[in-house]
Amino acid sequence: MLHINKVDPPYWFAGLENKVLQLLLYGEDLKIIDVQTTIPHKSIIFKEGLGKKALILSISLKDSFIAGTYDITIDSGSHRVTIPYELKNKRNWDKSRKATITNEDVVYMLMPDRFAKEEIYSQNLQPENTPNKRHGGNIRGIINNLPYLRNLGITALWLTPVFENSEYHGYSITDFYNIEPCLGTLEDYKALVRLAHESGIKMVMDVVFNHCSIEHPWVKNPPSNDWFNGQNETTIRQTNYAVTTIFDPYASQIDRETTVKGWFTEKMPDLNITNEFVFRYLTQMTIWWIETTGIDAIRLDTYLYSDFDRLIEWQNIISKEYPGFSVIAETWVPEAAYTAKIQNEAYKKLCKNASFIVMDFAFQKRVEACYDGTNAYGKDALVYNHFLYDYLYSEPENTLVFLDNHDLPRWFSHVKSKSKLKQALAVLLTVPRIPQIYYGTEFLFKGDGDGKGDGNYRMDAFDALSVPDKFTANEIALFLRTVLNWRKTSQAISRGSMKHFIPQNGAYVFFRTYKEEKVMVLVNNTSKVSIVDMSLYQEELQGYKCGTDIITKREISLGSLLSVQKNGVFILELNRN
Repeated sequence: MLHINKVDPPYWFAGLENKVLQLLLYGEDLKIIDVQTTIPHKSIIFKEGLGKKALILSISLKDSFIAGTYDITIDSGSHRVTIPYELKNKRNWDKSRKATITNEDVVYMLMPDRFAKEEIYSQNLQPENTPNKRHGGNIRGIINNLPYLRNLGITALWLTPVFENSEYHGYSITDFYNIEPCLGTLEDYKALVRLAHESGIKMVMDVVFNHCSIEHPWVKNPPSNDWFNGQNETTIRQTNYAVTTIFDPYASQIDRETTVKGWFTEKMPDLNITNEFVFRYLTQMTIWWIETTGIDAIRLDTYLYSDFDRLIEWQNIISKEYPGFSVIAETWVPEAAYTAKIQNEAYKKLCKNASFIVMDFAFQKRVEACYDGTNAYGKDALVYNHFLYDYLYSEPENTLVFLDNHDLPRWFSHVKSKSKLKQALAVLLTVPRIPQIYYGTEFLFKGDGDGKGDGNYRMDAFDALSVPDKFTANEIALFLRTVLNWRKTSQAISRGSMKHFIPQNGAYVFFRTYKEEKVMVLVNNTSKVSIVDMSLYQEELQGYKCGTDIITKREISLGSLLSVQKNGVFILELNRN
């Protein structure tokens, strides 16, 4: 018998630029002969899914209609079902915004299952010493720690996916319109966004277009015969993970197709976003979450594993509705030239009010190599050399830099030194980029894989966050709080130009300048004291005799020589004579 048990999206919005509403209905016996609706429309097209378990409706809306609850009637010939469908008013959006995530921001990335928990949701969970299982962190736990995050000084919060999913990390989505019950409810997430905004913190939603979970209902009952790539093949073709093939001028067709159309893992079926219905589903899902929750930006996972032109088309649609809405693309290739190529190709095709940010994995690899424990020739110039390639970018400052994240070994496991960690963080937070910090960095979290999978990188912060005074108890947390809150006040850092100098005697020196404000950063990445000759930097120091150390607040003379301790760093606000 005809039955409807779910509709995606669950409601829609009046006042949008896009005048086509696609509905995906789930149910039983969906063999349909007619569809009618009281929603003001020009036409309706419907398509039955495989196995009569899904029905796609494409409703061409009239140019103007008001919010309200309307009827949709489905007729199978022998049965008729009418369901109510609500159209809400669209939220107001500041169309003058150029970008929602900018160089003024510092993004704090966390995994909800591992960050903080409120016991009400923490049931039927695995022991916390089981790295690759759920540990019980949830959205209410994050809400409870917003005062800490505000005090720390971050301005944007990126959570790994909060959608209903089959894995603790969130990247195996089973329902794109529902919050994972172990993490909380939609109302919890809406409260998190609202309260974060009240705390001066933006919200970045992590979204996956490339794949879903093998446990998604689509796998057993696909809405169409090409909903997934490889859907009709007898064996699963897994991606080759070679995203360089996307812009490689010599790449073979089979290699490029395997990159984009292969499954990410055998448990992550590859969504075919060149299918018009899949594409519209994901586009509407994006709009629905922006409207429903008020998120500020999206981080798009596995960006290069999906059809590039389709992703550009998607962002242009979103940018037309929400000018300046930022998209952070996971573009995992540790080469500056390739990262620049991705940005440049996107900029050629994106509309002028789009905000596109690439993740700079090349920076992460260069900084990691600086602290690899060897004395390799030229190691002290690796970061300096990284910025030489900024000429390749359309906007080099519009990239996201980081030391680590949920897919990489913990930075402190790599350096095993507080002074080296401070030094790397100082560089991260003062170069002309958008910095991202991984949760637990301030608590010296470790994790190097250790044969236990990625879960080893994703330690619980439950105990660390339970300490009443997190800054007195943690030297790095105090350091970060000082630098982050100072950074909010420094236009030289958020807007300024950069000039750097060839490393001398192990010291890398660069300046950030905006109008009359100038900041000098000195980094000594050696195991001995570096005596820095100030005369080398007179083109930037002309008219300055001292600077204020932003950490200690001490005045530092910029005379002939300056001593920088081993693995030491200075961030100096320069003072005129």
